[in-house]
Amino acid sequence: MPNDSRKQRSRHNNGNVSIGRKSERNARNAIGGLILLGILVVGTITITAIANWRSLVISQSASVLMPSPTPPSMPANAPAKEFVYAGSSLISTVEPFRRPPSDVAVFRPTTGDWWISTLQSYTVVNWGIAGDLVAPADFDGDGKTDLGVYRPSSGVWYIIRSTDGGVDQHTWGNSGDKAVPADFDGDGLSDPTVWRPSDGVWYVLKSTGGYIGLQLGTSTDIPVNADYDGDGKSDPAVWRDSTATFWVLQSTNSQVVSYSIGQTGDEPVPEDYDGDGKADFATRRASDNSWRIRQSSDGNIVTYTWGQSSDVAVPARYVDSLDGDARADIATWRPSNGVWYIRRSGDGSTRTTQFGVDGDIPVPSNWRR
Repeated sequence: MPNDSRKQRSRHNNGNVSIGRKSERNARNAIGGLILLGILVVGTITITAIANWRSLVISQSASVLMPSPTPPSMPANAPAKEFVYAGSSLISTVEPFRRPPSDVAVFRPTTGDWWISTLQSYTVVNWGIAGDLVAPADFDGDGKTDLGVYRPSSGVWYIIRSTDGGVDQHTWGNSGDKAVPADFDGDGLSDPTVWRPSDGVWYVLKSTGGYIGLQLGTSTDIPVNADYDGDGKSDPAVWRDSTATFWVLQSTNSQVVSYSIGQTGDEPVPEDYDGDGKADFATRRASDNSWRIRQSSDGNIVTYTWGQSSDVAVPARYVDSLDGDARADIATWRPSNGVWYIRRSGDGSTRTTQFGVDGDIPVPSNWRR
């Protein structure tokens, strides 16, 4: 029937339309999915690129702003860590550029003998003649002090190397010069050095070769070179009694600094009393036996009473099984009885030992062989 045919065709057409609409929706959904996927991919790539760029910027900034985590290399000839024993007992370990503990010792000018105490025994070595100036130091860089004298009459240095017992001679200096050997260039070997009061110049015969001249001081000053800035190099320094002032030429920046402590007539006794690797400005007053120490670690001034007016000041970090810290000990040597009076930095207790006679020159240092 005509109407039925139209209905059937209409249903058929409607079916085709429905199917077409579904296809269009599916197509649109597919396209939408692809677009979304594309956006996600592009977004991911963009985020990754930004992250990589930020990482690069941060890495570059860090390399410029942050300090290197690797410590600077030590000089090739710097002394290695050393283990110090008293008999079979380990006393301490010695790090490069930190002064090792000292042994009690004296030089006898009348005979040219060096008397060295090693706690359980002693050693006597003849080296030098009357008129020589004692000039012991670690000239061969093995961490042990070498016997050394400076002969003002000829300007010659005579040194016995602790490494092999060999002898070194250096002609360096004039008759009025003061012998002040130390490691001024930081290579771990002490340099034969003189300070000339007439012109205030420090003449350094470098162990690495060549020489340098550094001007600091006047004719009435007292040379007190030490490592005041903690860089492993000895700094030229003087004590000016007229103003009770230390003057130091710092090796870190070549700047001159000064510090006043005590009063005219005091004796300069700089040492590393607080164990921070830097020499502290310090004085000893014979009239009241007071020691004034300005600690470089915190800037505080501490005062101790120690010794008698006739004593010789011999502060050092001494070999002592009961006091193994890295701080120097306040100490004196009494010529009248040859006794060393050492105030242990660890607990303030007293250590006494008899070594030497009147007329000797105390020379505490790391003499251990």
